[in-house]
Amino acid sequence: MTAYYILFDSHEQAIRLHGTLHEAGLPTTISPTPRQASVCCGVSLMVPENEIERVRAYLADHSCIYKSVERVEQEFNARRDIYC
Repeated sequence: MTAYYILFDSHEQAIRLHGTLHEAGLPTTISPTPRQASVCCGVSLMVPENEIERVRAYLADHSCIYKSVERVEQEFNARRDIYC
């Protein structure tokens, strides 16, 4: 499974952007940052693969604050991978 994560320098940035994207109708999920993505604040936003281009466009058009967007190949474990 391919997943995309928006990484941040602080959890406050993640929470703020999650709300902003939600209001814009763009789905994201607050999740722990995968180790293979980066060392950051530990909180990231997971973006569905089918929405990543719309989210990237929104981030660029609105000068949003974030560290990076990372693509991560991972296996989904339904018993472990439960997010808010």
